[in-house]
Amino acid sequence: MDITTFRRVLTAFADEPSDVDIRLGKVVAQVRDDVIDATISYADGDDQQLRIEENGETYSARAWLINRVARIPQLADRIIASTSSTPGAAERFPFVVPSALLTRDLAESVESATELEIPDAVEALLTRASKPLPGATSVLYLTSDAGEGKTTLIGRAARMQAERFKEKRTSSLIVPVPLSGRAFLTFDDAVIAALVNKLRFNYLYFDAFVQLVRLGVVIPAFDGYEEMLVEGSRGEAVSALGNLVQQLDSSGTVIVAARKAFFEYLSFKTQARLLDAIGDRSASFSRLALRRWSKEQFCDYGELRKIPRPEEVYKLVSARLGEDHPLLTRAVLVRRLFDVVADGADEQELAELLGKSPHDYFFTFVDAIVKREAAEKWLARVSGEVMTPLLTVEEHHQLLALIAQEMWQISSTSLRHDVLDVIVDIFGESRGKGPAAIRQIKERVKQHSLLASDSARGGALAFDHEDFQNFYLGESLGQVLARAARGELQTFLSVAPIPQATTEQAVQHAIRIRADLLQALRCVLQVNGAEAGFTFCKENCSALAIRLAECIDSSDHSIEMRGLIFAPGSLAGRTLSRATFVECQFQPTSVGKTRLSDVCFRQCEFERMELEGERSLEGCSFLECRVDSIVNVPDGEHTYDPLLVARGLREAGASVNNSESTDSIEDAAAPELDERVRLLERFFRVFLRSTHVDEDVIRLRLGKVSAPHFFDSVIPDLLAAGVLTEVPWRGGGSQRRYKLDTSMSTIERSLERARGSYSDFLRLVEGTKN
Repeated sequence: MDITTFRRVLTAFADEPSDVDIRLGKVVAQVRDDVIDATISYADGDDQQLRIEENGETYSARAWLINRVARIPQLADRIIASTSSTPGAAERFPFVVPSALLTRDLAESVESATELEIPDAVEALLTRASKPLPGATSVLYLTSDAGEGKTTLIGRAARMQAERFKEKRTSSLIVPVPLSGRAFLTFDDAVIAALVNKLRFNYLYFDAFVQLVRLGVVIPAFDGYEEMLVEGSRGEAVSALGNLVQQLDSSGTVIVAARKAFFEYLSFKTQARLLDAIGDRSASFSRLALRRWSKEQFCDYGELRKIPRPEEVYKLVSARLGEDHPLLTRAVLVRRLFDVVADGADEQELAELLGKSPHDYFFTFVDAIVKREAAEKWLARVSGEVMTPLLTVEEHHQLLALIAQEMWQISSTSLRHDVLDVIVDIFGESRGKGPAAIRQIKERVKQHSLLASDSARGGALAFDHEDFQNFYLGESLGQVLARAARGELQTFLSVAPIPQATTEQAVQHAIRIRADLLQALRCVLQVNGAEAGFTFCKENCSALAIRLAECIDSSDHSIEMRGLIFAPGSLAGRTLSRATFVECQFQPTSVGKTRLSDVCFRQCEFERMELEGERSLEGCSFLECRVDSIVNVPDGEHTYDPLLVARGLREAGASVNNSESTDSIEDAAAPELDERVRLLERFFRVFLRSTHVDEDVIRLRLGKVSAPHFFDSVIPDLLAAGVLTEVPWRGGGSQRRYKLDTSMSTIERSLERARGSYSDFLRLVEGTKN
């Protein structure tokens, strides 16, 4: 470590830069309440390696900063303590090692472009954390669906890494930073909250934390920041990640756990924000995708829970629901399934539970847990040995729905005990419960099997998993939908974007109680019509409306939906019939696995439509609509030209009628997309995973047929236009290496405005450089 780096790192730990004085071979600094007075010198024969002498002991500058100033060994102890299991937890919550697919960074080697099967995801995470990529910030995305073990995996890896650090087998720590999906939480607030509130470690400022990440000593694992990677019109979270990477200045490692990785999106826009925020720093992106549990892992978990014959449980559930059902593949639901089995449910009871409503399986599953809670735990003594349930099963559901609704209204994932007592008071009085019963409910609710203590908020009560909170929030919303209470519904939908699972459960609740879905849809559309501009309420109304439209019997009613604003992916996987969308706005959406019959879009706007298959829009008509772009998903080919867009929609089976031009004129006037533009789009996608790209990687992505033409005809034009610049190649052999010399946002806008013309693209890009 040289003197400049030493000064920069030490200054980051001080309250003020003036608190650090390094001169004449002495270091005098005040770090918090600790005054440091030490001697500094160079190691023999090496003017780049510093030595620190303090209290008669000599240390290397790096070791002194890590142990003396940053107190990293103490942080390792705090991580071990915070991730330790409580007595008996290992038996009830055993850990089963998940498998994963690793997608390495394309810049490492040509052979690493494929996904690698990883049998042990924990060791893979530790390996990637312990071996940083020199000269670049390494960003590892840990992805899976909700409830498949991302948080558990990070906690397990952090504990193992801390234990290895204490044993001097590794030189870095993984620090879990829970973000809880809060879109407007900044990284500095999240890091300090995790260090101080969760780990009880208050020796680091955020600037000091960043310096430790740059040194490779600390690896932050950001968990639960789903909005960071969700494509939308804003993108503050993506820019926050880019700003963090820029601060790291081409060094360090960052782990991001989320349900989707940014490179899964087809649009350049979201990715361009990240790349532009990184600037000229070098970054490498890779992904570790957790795989769902297999039969082997399911049975291993059952054996660890000491459940007799877990293979029989798997066989029964798979016969009823299929081998890919979430009850068999999602860790959080598997745990609850074995809870039911461990409580004494025999095969007949389990079969009855699963066979009632396979489509609404989550309700029947939760209902089984609540029934056992009501019948075996929530009992009150009437006289002598006679015991009676405190609440009926229906009252249990209503109470938990009230708790979820209160959390929703105050935008929190947990409730203080005094707030919970007020909710129980209101609930008990509305149900005619006596003081003795209400007092018992207050005590029992704190030990409910679906609720857990939130240690981060001083023991406040939270749902055991976000799935259960979303479920009961959906139950509460479903009750409002069934009543078609317009004012109450508008208030409910104005808080924040509703999770997709909540929307689904709300509609399932309305179906279960046989509510009038058509009346509920009309109420939703009335609420939407009363909103102006873009609001949470309009976004939530759109999600509810299209789901309700799917469930209404179209043989009796033709549905018209007007003025809705749909979130990304709103049409993916939908089954709609006899529906009309008027003056609606659609954010980027796929039509994969979509079945549309007699569906009309009139005067609607589509930001981007992703087509999968030749007849994916058969049964649709577009009247006076504006579609900004379409994407042929198999080829990743974007089309922006309105005439080419119209042709692409018709080729997908849709009927298109625009007032500006007839079908015949469009067919005659629509130009062919320049092959060089197709190659450009494929080429620029290489930079979405790396800031510097080697010639071998480009040839791999473009293929043997297209690569020679691209290097001969396109690369010289891009270099001349200032889009690319060549950087020195420092590896073995002889090849060329490139980086972008123009922002990705500029490239994206130029491609869109060029409408398939290669010469127009070059002209537009050169215009922005002049």
